[in-house]
Amino acid sequence: MNDEIIDQLKSILNLHSSESKKGWLTLKDVCEYTKLSSSTIYRSIRRGELKVSKKTGKNLFRKEWVDQFLGE
Repeated sequence: MNDEIIDQLKSILNLHSSESKKGWLTLKDVCEYTKLSSSTIYRSIRRGELKVSKKTGKNLFRKEWVDQFLGE
């Protein structure tokens, strides 16, 4: 049973690492990275202050876009 849990955790870490390598962040990633709430992120998207991609059906952000948003 412990081996199954370890394998699942490894697969989650690998998935997260591969997403990070592609340069895309989820809303949760952005909240953790910026220390801002999801409400603040959504508000910034609506105002056009933070660029977002919705092509996959979920909000995805380039790390560069988030960095640019933080620099403003």
